[in-house]
Amino acid sequence: MFTRAAGDPRPGRRYLPSPSTILAGGALFVALSGTALAADQLVHTKNLAPNAVTSAKIKNGSVLLSDLQPKARAALRGRDGVSGTNGANGATGSAGAAGANGLSGTNGSSGTNGASGLKGDTGAAGTNGTNGTNGTNGADGVLGPLSTTAGFTPLPTATPPTVVLSLAVPSGNYVVFAKSQLTHSGAGDTIGCTLKAGTSTIDTVAMKTLPALAAVPMSMQAVTTTPTALLTVECDVTTADGSADHNSLIALPVG
Repeated sequence: MFTRAAGDPRPGRRYLPSPSTILAGGALFVALSGTALAADQLVHTKNLAPNAVTSAKIKNGSVLLSDLQPKARAALRGRDGVSGTNGANGATGSAGAAGANGLSGTNGSSGTNGASGLKGDTGAAGTNGTNGTNGTNGADGVLGPLSTTAGFTPLPTATPPTVVLSLAVPSGNYVVFAKSQLTHSGAGDTIGCTLKAGTSTIDTVAMKTLPALAAVPMSMQAVTTTPTALLTVECDVTTADGSADHNSLIALPVG
């Protein structure tokens, strides 16, 4: 048994043999085995002198860890029986290669439609647009036949001829009718009448060698296309004075 050395600050603590002591004992055992074996083929502990087995007497690598007592093996981890400290961490290894991409996940199901939002407030009324320009007035429509009449009209011998009838008509197409009853004072005299649309002659009539004071009916007619114009009937006596009576002028509009 080992005893505590003087001045040891830890009284009562039992010491384990050091690894060198254990190795020395094993070497001594091997060195003395030659003489001890002569008697009973064994070397006993009592046959070993103190410090007889040294490290030099033991072959390097010949003592195995399994040859030592459990306490001795534990002592090799630390003189005071406490496990040794961990060594420093080794250097970090290089990063491994990137792994292959995983498979794409399946699409999630569609979410339900959200609730309808509240109706917004009515917007303010817009300003009124500006009024458009007035269109031009259309031409006066023809409501029906246009006509005029006149009574007794003297026909003095004169130039230019006497206007017996006149009728203003709007632009359009017309069938025109004119009639009169003519007389003159001299035998064998001549009376001529003209139907005009503006300054254009559209029909004429002439009566000659009438008996004195005879009353002879006269008529004229024409189809005309005219702008806004004045239809007229003009008559003239060649030698003596005459007259026109029961005069009428009619203008019938046509499409």
